[in-house]
Amino acid sequence: MPFLSPTQRHTLALICDTLIPRLPSSEGADLPLFRLGAADFPLTEDVEEGLFLATDEASRQQLGWLLDGLENPFFNGLTTGYWRGFSELALDDRTVLLRRWADSSIPQARQFFQSIKRLAQFLFYTTLPGGQPNPIWSSFAYPDQPPSGKPQPRALGPLVITEATTLYTDTLVIGSGAGGGVVAAEVAAAGQDVIVVEKGDYIVEFDGRERQSSEYLFEKRGALTTADRSMLVLAGSVLGGGTTVNWTASLHPPDYVLREWETVYGFSGATSAAFQKSLAAVENRLNINATESSANQPNHLLEKGCQSLGYTVKTVPRNVKGCDDCGFCNYGCAFGAKRGMVSTYLHDAAQRGARILVRAEVERVLIERGQAVGALAQVRGEDGVVHAVTIRAKRVVVSAGSIHTPAILLRSGLGNTNIGRNLHLHPVTVIYGLFEDAVAPWRGAPLTRVVTEFADLDGRGYGTRLECAPTHPGIAALSLPWQSGAAHKQLMSQLNHMANIIIITRDQHSGRVRLDAQGQPTLHYHLHPDDARHMMKGLLEAIRIHAAAGAREISAPFNRHLVYRAGQDKLDSFLIEAERRGFQPNTYSLFSAHQMSSCRIAGDSALGAVDPEGESYEVRNLFVVDGSALPSASGVNPMLSILGTAHYLAQGIKQRR
Repeated sequence: MPFLSPTQRHTLALICDTLIPRLPSSEGADLPLFRLGAADFPLTEDVEEGLFLATDEASRQQLGWLLDGLENPFFNGLTTGYWRGFSELALDDRTVLLRRWADSSIPQARQFFQSIKRLAQFLFYTTLPGGQPNPIWSSFAYPDQPPSGKPQPRALGPLVITEATTLYTDTLVIGSGAGGGVVAAEVAAAGQDVIVVEKGDYIVEFDGRERQSSEYLFEKRGALTTADRSMLVLAGSVLGGGTTVNWTASLHPPDYVLREWETVYGFSGATSAAFQKSLAAVENRLNINATESSANQPNHLLEKGCQSLGYTVKTVPRNVKGCDDCGFCNYGCAFGAKRGMVSTYLHDAAQRGARILVRAEVERVLIERGQAVGALAQVRGEDGVVHAVTIRAKRVVVSAGSIHTPAILLRSGLGNTNIGRNLHLHPVTVIYGLFEDAVAPWRGAPLTRVVTEFADLDGRGYGTRLECAPTHPGIAALSLPWQSGAAHKQLMSQLNHMANIIIITRDQHSGRVRLDAQGQPTLHYHLHPDDARHMMKGLLEAIRIHAAAGAREISAPFNRHLVYRAGQDKLDSFLIEAERRGFQPNTYSLFSAHQMSSCRIAGDSALGAVDPEGESYEVRNLFVVDGSALPSASGVNPMLSILGTAHYLAQGIKQRR
């Protein structure tokens, strides 16, 4: 999808070559990682395509201007002190120029650098040249072939759409994740006719390849960010939603969170026995257990460091059965061991007659005389042809997630001021520790231990939890700091010896989902100083834990590389400098894998978009049942919170006739 001029594309190619240069063997070991560079892959074309898919027209226009500016000596002189065009500079000077953009006081300069750096690094380390394993992987012992299981049977039979049509049902469920899957099964079990509509596809074979999996399993092919590019947002876009691609962590919503939902927001029933019964029901159906939560090496090191410091570490229950601990669950389960929606509640719904429609993007809900009566969707057939489908229903349940649920409601003309507001993202940053022995951070169940020592830093239940994330080459490359092509490659060459600790922050403050000119959702979110203080506390404690576990080096997440070397540096000085750096947008690695509360439940329409039964305050028989309905951030990995809430709300919805 080319959108750059030939001159702009040439400049982009030079940026890629600067970020990822070919290096002589004198720069390091004679490894493919050092010998190969951006020019050895079709990286420029791939980056251009990725930028096109991840940005809107205004952002692409701005990108073009900045690429033009880099070839303007006067522009470069004013912004970086180099009074020559980018293409006239040698590699070392181009490197310094990019560093100045990365560290610039101008927000747009940092956005520009991060947008290209993250995408280029991810693609370089995940490309399969000629369909073959990436030769770079051998440089850090990453497996040529991900663990492969037996292909799962295609147990569900989605509807085949070959022409424009109208369908009829009792209950339309828009979305198939933890919210939509549960409510579809519960309503179908009550004897209602159900249609489930999913924007993503139905995938049964998962190969674990990082790039390919990101492209067909995640929103915007894994390149979704907040509007200012400061946060990478990982959101499932596939049948089963987040339950297909998450890390299987199944943690109860804390009691203090449930009390907050009821007393502060008016979600009556959140602390009830009925709600606990719903949590127990979904736990049982998903086989949530702690017996299949053995610690891989990163989790073992987290445990070791915490024990040395006297911190408590808890085992994380997981929704698995017969898990092979392959470490690739974030790209779908190749063994069929993950008990996500496809193998549980969607299967139950289909067994009871529910129809499932995939590759179906809902434009808006149909509303007549103040009541939801269906939806309009665009469905892409197996042949790639798009067909208009109208679905008429007695009631509509929107379960499209915290990004797309508010977008659908806004496109449908709803005006409650809470729709799209109150977006919580559990902002995450990461600390890497380099250890003497191999860690293989891509191997084993990725998230089986959690540190809750710092979960309540303000006496009101807000703080951070520390966990380990699965680490594969692409996600590591985009998150590690870039000082130069050589320095970044040196870091990547040690990936097999790196363990990470992620800092998950329960954010009290929030952002907003808005619609762009094309009616698509955009995420507007800035880390509030209160939440930043909590994240910084978690970051400093993660550093201490790595050090206590015996890390030789510890890398902080900042663009300007900050590293601690055991035996050479003072840990206290390192901690002071890390805290001094702070969290300015696009100067450090920031992620979200949890999106919540953008259409929250509340006791009245001034506080929330839907009532305590999940029904819209504006439109009768229109319900919201997904993570967007949670009144505030769950504080823990939210799958079980969403499942329990969905089951609880479904008991009322299925009584509607």
